[in-house]
Amino acid sequence: MTPTIVARLASPEFLADPYPVYRQLIEQTPVFWLPHANAPGGMWCIARYDDIAFVLREAPIFKDTSRIAPPDTLTPLDRAMLQRDPPDHTRLRRLASHAFTPRRVHDLMPRIEQISLDLIERIRARGEADFIADYARPLPIIVIAELLGVPFEDHKQFSTWSDQIMAGSDSVLGGEEAARQSHQAMASLVDYFTTLIRQRRHSPRDDLISALIAAHDAGDSLSEDELLGMCVLLLIAGHETTVNLIGNGLLTLLRHPDQLNLLRRQPEYLTSAIEEMLRYESPVQRSTPRFAAEPFVIGGEQIEAGQQISLMFGAANRDPAHFSDPDRFDITRQPNPHLGFGMGIHYCLGAPLARIEARVAFTHILERLPAIRLATDTPAWKPVTWLRGLKSLPVLV
Repeated sequence: MTPTIVARLASPEFLADPYPVYRQLIEQTPVFWLPHANAPGGMWCIARYDDIAFVLREAPIFKDTSRIAPPDTLTPLDRAMLQRDPPDHTRLRRLASHAFTPRRVHDLMPRIEQISLDLIERIRARGEADFIADYARPLPIIVIAELLGVPFEDHKQFSTWSDQIMAGSDSVLGGEEAARQSHQAMASLVDYFTTLIRQRRHSPRDDLISALIAAHDAGDSLSEDELLGMCVLLLIAGHETTVNLIGNGLLTLLRHPDQLNLLRRQPEYLTSAIEEMLRYESPVQRSTPRFAAEPFVIGGEQIEAGQQISLMFGAANRDPAHFSDPDRFDITRQPNPHLGFGMGIHYCLGAPLARIEARVAFTHILERLPAIRLATDTPAWKPVTWLRGLKSLPVLV
């Protein structure tokens, strides 16, 4: 891995358009060592689709950071299912899955549509908006807050904490100040949920936090740390990806008017259009950490036991070995085996809810905002490389 590529990964040009760098990695350096990651010594990055599939399906890996990290460095997210291995992962995922059953997601539809229409009407009344602040962010935050039982009036604070936690965990751009803010944000979020869990123990409600507490108090499912970790994970993961999916998706449609016009003429393509948005501008660009349980070779590189591995989903979703003309946005693309929600046992549990929210969002945008257009040629991207999302997206309607 050359210093030139390392510098490019941290450049403003990469944030604006990472795909030329990804193409170079796939063609020249599909497995490379990133030396300044938030890991002891660095981490291996893997760009090709087939190599990523091998790691997720066959390679000897683990996710549980408690196996290698000092206990005092672990956060509640390290106790959550995303960073656990079977059988703990299986148990935690089974508990969380009750919130995302097809029936429960379907039952949320009327409320999602009501929230969406309220936000759309406010935008119509003004004639302009920051689409991220005024629609893409509040929609999924309101939904996950209501599902968990978190007061919506706290959503701006949650959004700030989430952004700080995500930025501080970035392996390329994260520095000492970002790490400090991330630590403080996590501590604040933990304090918040600790208080809320205490309140729900005393006065249960018909919400997911109360249901998770009941599972813990039954004695056979959740430890106290796992309960706290589950709440933190569901709040952050329950909205962050969907904000990016909706924001990135609208920007992509507006930059490809032929595809937008096709979708307006033939709205039956909406399902495949959302899948193409997930592929073309993946909300999650790199995976959360995995670790080699024992040595193995991939892409001609020797991975040693204990070394950290990150999977570059954003690159794999543009891999020409799996997607014809991968840099073309095509809402009719079939098949589309993208990795927008990952693969394997850690496949995103909230994918059905994210897809429903995106379907409602774009249905209402197409119907209620027929003249929507960009108010800038250079929208601002978040300074995070492992996620891909917009800080703002000014539009006129």
